[in-house]
Amino acid sequence: METIKEFLDSDIYLDIIKELGCDNFNQDVQSVEIEELKNRLKQRQFLLEGFNCKVLSDKETVQFYKQMIEDYGSDIILWTKKFWQCNDDAIEEYPDGEFPKGEEISEEDVSTTIEVGNYSKTSVAMYIIEFDILKNHQEILADYYKRLRIPRAAKYAREVIVLYNEIFS
Repeated sequence: METIKEFLDSDIYLDIIKELGCDNFNQDVQSVEIEELKNRLKQRQFLLEGFNCKVLSDKETVQFYKQMIEDYGSDIILWTKKFWQCNDDAIEEYPDGEFPKGEEISEEDVSTTIEVGNYSKTSVAMYIIEFDILKNHQEILADYYKRLRIPRAAKYAREVIVLYNEIFS
């Protein structure tokens, strides 16, 4: 197994998908999803090693994922399930996001959910990167989210760390 695409179709990765429920995932993997996965791992590496580091090869990337699953597979499954539940709860409570007092949207502008789709097959690999950061490098989480252009990255990082600590402390 030399490429990320091969890893996403490997037994070790598909066992995690099965545990989370195959029906929750799209089976197709687009090249743009693989590129985003590579980008996220690169951002983690840049934050840990600096911009002059040697970027991981596909083979080294696959080894990172395999090692994480071998070492923390059940924790990754637990983390993913709890993260999904937290997101579902937040979407129910704040379907359009949070707004400061006085800046809420009007009732007629509130979103309506038309259809809930499945997760990308690569999403678990993205959760593995986040899990590694939460477990081993929490100090870079906010910067990681900033590099991914997640709005209110510092606040989101604090909330994710609280969730992680609730689950694993």
